[in-house]
Amino acid sequence: MRILCCLNADVVSNVALNLLLPSLAPHEVCIGSSSRIGGAESSEPPARRELRAAEQLLATEVLFPLVERAGYADDGRYLTFQEIARHRGIEVVPLSNPNAGDGLDFVRRFAPDLIVSIRYGAIFRDAVIGIPPLGVLNLHAGILPAYRGVIASFRALMAGEQELGCTLHFITDGTIDTGPVIAQVRVPVDPTRSLFAHVLSLYPPSIPVMANAIERLARGETLESHVQSGGTYYTYPREAEWEEFARRGWRVADPEDFRALFARYLPNASRAV
Repeated sequence: MRILCCLNADVVSNVALNLLLPSLAPHEVCIGSSSRIGGAESSEPPARRELRAAEQLLATEVLFPLVERAGYADDGRYLTFQEIARHRGIEVVPLSNPNAGDGLDFVRRFAPDLIVSIRYGAIFRDAVIGIPPLGVLNLHAGILPAYRGVIASFRALMAGEQELGCTLHFITDGTIDTGPVIAQVRVPVDPTRSLFAHVLSLYPPSIPVMANAIERLARGETLESHVQSGGTYYTYPREAEWEEFARRGWRVADPEDFRALFARYLPNASRAV
């Protein structure tokens, strides 16, 4: 089966991809990456900059280049995007817009049987949705339909939820996070941990659910799903909302969030998450 994996170029997406790689081994895979989630803002709140630094800049501008220059072996550790291309022979290409021009031409040439999306920065439109015969699977980092849109974990924490979660669903049109739901995974809220840590915690239990769906589709099975109704779509939090988040005692990211995570990219290091 030919699978196009669409992800954002950040460390959370990279962790999710590393967890998914074993299930992708039997297939012909290409990775398309976006450079950011959502458009640039003229005035970005400091807390959103902090989250972007935690999720993306520390890894892509510091950790990943250092690891890649070190030339470590593929020994069971997490691999950067470039290392996945080098060690596993999986093509990784920039794909900021799959819906038109060169991006759409690329998808058509690759002719995927299935597209899977995790934290991808572009919205799929009809032209690309119609290409894969098995459809488009998206792993949304929130419980649908209650928490559509970006940084769903922020919204759930602000709402006082005791659990966060991921939703695996089909993308069937150009709307956002509205497609038929296949499965959901929930994790408990830990008030001692940061927003970044909560987001990262969603993927170890959720990726096996996506892997199982891919395996079933490859066997020719039909995935049961149910249509969503209701719910709320959320955009990026405004500065006042970030300030209220902090007043309630929540933190965007902590230094300890990165110690075990970054160790997973080093050889002979602890495999604890």
